[in-house]
Amino acid sequence: MRAGVRYNEPAEGSEKGMAIDRDQLERTARDIFGDDPRAIARWADYWGESSRRNQSLLEDFRPLALIDFQGKQLLDVGCGCGGLAETLAAEKAEYVGLDYHRHVLQLASPGPGCSFLQASGTRLPFRNAVFDYVAAFDVIEHLVGGYGWQVRFLRELRRVLRPLGMILLTTPNRWYPYEAHSELYGPQYLPLWLADRYIGRRNPSFLREHNSFAEIQMLTPRRLRRALGEAGLSWLHDLPCGLDKSEYRRLFPLRGLLTRVGLGWYPHAEFWGILVRRESREDLRLKRPQHWFYVQNQPSGEPASDFQPVLDFDRQPFGHQLGPGWHWHERDRRGFRWTSREAEAYLQAPQQADWVELEGFSPQDNRLEVLVDGWKVGERRLEAGRPFRVLYLLPFDSCEQRIHRVTLRCRQTLRQETTGDTRELGVMVFWLGLAA
Repeated sequence: MRAGVRYNEPAEGSEKGMAIDRDQLERTARDIFGDDPRAIARWADYWGESSRRNQSLLEDFRPLALIDFQGKQLLDVGCGCGGLAETLAAEKAEYVGLDYHRHVLQLASPGPGCSFLQASGTRLPFRNAVFDYVAAFDVIEHLVGGYGWQVRFLRELRRVLRPLGMILLTTPNRWYPYEAHSELYGPQYLPLWLADRYIGRRNPSFLREHNSFAEIQMLTPRRLRRALGEAGLSWLHDLPCGLDKSEYRRLFPLRGLLTRVGLGWYPHAEFWGILVRRESREDLRLKRPQHWFYVQNQPSGEPASDFQPVLDFDRQPFGHQLGPGWHWHERDRRGFRWTSREAEAYLQAPQQADWVELEGFSPQDNRLEVLVDGWKVGERRLEAGRPFRVLYLLPFDSCEQRIHRVTLRCRQTLRQETTGDTRELGVMVFWLGLAA
């Protein structure tokens, strides 16, 4: 099947949502390994567990940032037999699996909202900016063209990614002694001819599946950093392990010393984490966990969803989208919120937005300023005891696919008479949003 052709023919005997048939896995493995029972069993076990393994990987990624697949489009590059498809279908995501190798792709089972293609990761058959998420689990090291192909691959992932999209990437660290593909220690440190002899003696089944160890092109920290720079990508976190430097030092005090001398990329068995467009990194860092727990008044028991273009406090608490300067309503801890003298909120515009709109109530005569990304867009005099609604034009050519910081400033604030209550209350806000 030529690259770019959609592969929608279900594998024989397979059904959507069911485990891959063991007999079919063993038949495919026998075509690769001949009559080597150990290699056949290991290969069948690996692909038979792909759904569970990929689901586990997703669960590892979720705590790193706000990751919400509901209604989103996800591309799984190097999907194999589609181990992510079942999980994403349950979350109502639109899933596209892509792989270069037909012998594993034919084991995948298409279904509603789920399709598969055979194509190369260095030439993705998609338009620009069409996916919210891209998964690339242990793929980049299999690009036999080496560094040039790897940079081209990363550029293609960036091209099809939406401006606020995320790439979930894993790949082994070349400097880590154990090499998982060959299941041996140290072949990556040897000359190629010697590595092939070493693997041929200790694990000959590897060479039946791969022509040579030359097909495994692992990246060192330095080369990966360089490749990401050339592709216009960046890790969402400081280190390629889903952590910032301060978190890494706290969790791993001894290894954390390496971050102080510029070697924080080196001690990891593999590089894994979230890649984003370099120009979107600061916006997307707002979605890290420390921005949406109790510091931002996120109530217990309320899961944090993705960022939205609207904050409707009567319907749902949006603590994870609020910056400093907000106070809960003093009675029910839900519904509308008070601002302080100055309050910040973050709104994500999924499509073209031309206006910022605000509805609220002022308990006293006041003057309210509204700023978006530091630009003053409007000012309004408020009357005591009256609700208000303001609508201001945004001073930008395009607000598509960005996270905007909206700042509300009040001239006057109130102090509660309750003993020990030191809050300065500005205005009540019922609704704040971006509008087309």
